[in-house]
Amino acid sequence: MSKGMAVLSLLAIVACSALAGPADAELIVKQNGHFSELVEQLSGKEYVLGSPARDDRPYVDPTPVLHAFRHMAASLAWGDVKVAARKAAELGYEVIEFTDVDTQHEYYVLRENLKAVKTLRGWGSYIVNPQSKVDAIVEVPHPYADMHTPEVGGQIFEECEARGLLLAGAHRDKADVPDLVDSIFHQVHAAWIGPLAQVTAWQIHGFAGQKHKFPAGTQVVASTGDGAIVPEIAALDSAFDEQGMSSYVFTELDADNDDNKQVNGDTPGIAFRSLAAAKNEQGRLSRSLGGAFVHIELEGTVRTNKESRHQASTAIALAMAAAPRGEEADGRRQLASLEVEASPISLAVNHELATPAVEVGAKIVNKAPPAAAPPVVVAAATVEVKPEVRVAAKHAAAVAKPRTAAISAP
Repeated sequence: MSKGMAVLSLLAIVACSALAGPADAELIVKQNGHFSELVEQLSGKEYVLGSPARDDRPYVDPTPVLHAFRHMAASLAWGDVKVAARKAAELGYEVIEFTDVDTQHEYYVLRENLKAVKTLRGWGSYIVNPQSKVDAIVEVPHPYADMHTPEVGGQIFEECEARGLLLAGAHRDKADVPDLVDSIFHQVHAAWIGPLAQVTAWQIHGFAGQKHKFPAGTQVVASTGDGAIVPEIAALDSAFDEQGMSSYVFTELDADNDDNKQVNGDTPGIAFRSLAAAKNEQGRLSRSLGGAFVHIELEGTVRTNKESRHQASTAIALAMAAAPRGEEADGRRQLASLEVEASPISLAVNHELATPAVEVGAKIVNKAPPAAAPPVVVAAATVEVKPEVRVAAKHAAAVAKPRTAAISAP
């Protein structure tokens, strides 16, 4: 071997050693604490960029690393924690093995490594429950703009023992992740729902009642994004009714359609089009793969009241546990989808992204017909609501409240 070749070989060995970094085990940090406090921290200003008016830290465009991040998130979900930790370190993230001191449950947390990056990039934090047997993830896309949704999402995730919890990392005025395919949030969604969207995403939002022409007292509006009343939606509506909460569902079915009456009473489902989530990119992806997506809007007074937040969280957790799984769910969704006529709401979108080259730097920008939900047991509580009782309650509410067909602009 020539002297020149020997030098090149030595340089290659040194370079590879530098890339390998510390041992995989050293990259996984262990922490103990209260899970609720962890969620509070990850949804606070330390890990979330505020609005442009209140926070001058810019959101960093993650396009160069989207493909790499998606694969890293998939590794974590598959249980290959050491590989995920190594890949995370290369992307300025860290993997935390977190143990809740109250329940002794263990979680894996994926968050920005504030010691490794110059400034917070606004890419979000993500939590995996490795012991979960529930085919569901919980998503919180607007931790600042939709106040208290992180608390709701955290409680749902913990109570139902869902597979994952996604917390966005920037105010919606800097990065509105439901509209962005080229976001880390969307890539984690894609990685965690599975290749055929076997895992249902339940996305939590908030709305102000005074801004919408809904029936008086509306507390919850749910949607799949395309107007279908899938089993998950039926289970959710049943659970909210059991909690005594006024909930409705967006659908384009006629007001006198039996399925509409089951979830909306005499109120036409089209009245809730302003919260249809038709353009939600996570919902589009899940549906395009044959899976389900549940978009839940909670009214402001529900979110600001601790007792109401708890009621809403419990209802959603019950619905997640009650939703059918596997072949049963697939068959019922197909039947439900037949009820949805072709319309501008249902859009065919190609969600495949070209694989970008991974770069060190990143651009900075300022910027089936529904049936009664089966009995479910969560924390020894059983819920069973007969369809005729549910419809009667909706009908009574519709009679007592002003019926409106007015539709707010989407």
